[in-house]
Amino acid sequence: MADIDEFYTKAKEKLEAENFQHGTPQDAIRSMCLEWLEWAVANDTKAVELLADSSNDTEGAYKAMENFARNKKGRKGNCVKLEPLEAMACVMEYYGIAPGEAHNQLEAGLMYHLMMAECRKYKPYNADEQSKATPVTDLEKKPYEKPKLEEASPSFSFDDFDSELEGLL
Repeated sequence: MADIDEFYTKAKEKLEAENFQHGTPQDAIRSMCLEWLEWAVANDTKAVELLADSSNDTEGAYKAMENFARNKKGRKGNCVKLEPLEAMACVMEYYGIAPGEAHNQLEAGLMYHLMMAECRKYKPYNADEQSKATPVTDLEKKPYEKPKLEEASPSFSFDDFDSELEGLL
């Protein structure tokens, strides 16, 4: 059995070699698979092996997702919308993950990983490199500091309050 590093290298090279125009569905699936590969290295070795398989490619994953959407279509209308969770689960099933296991992995942190990867793509306009938002994973872990409470002023008495109001009335 091959080492996970070999599978990782093979899968990454295969996915990066697929060249699609930016913004196409195939390019989005390829990006999702690259992020899935990164997540799978730390969490699930089976997915790394499945992504390295040369018989499966991004174009086939798109066709599988398209077929799933066509079968989902209701009687009314011609348009079908897949939720991101459904779309990624369909791609994972195409690569060989069992349907129930695909949803388990997505809910166990993969979907969050994919969303954070998407968020890292966007940076605020008119901001220099130092002030741009940093991903959550890059933040320093600081120890929790208990908030400092100010000491309460000396005891309050209604006599003082009444004397202050006498001058106002």
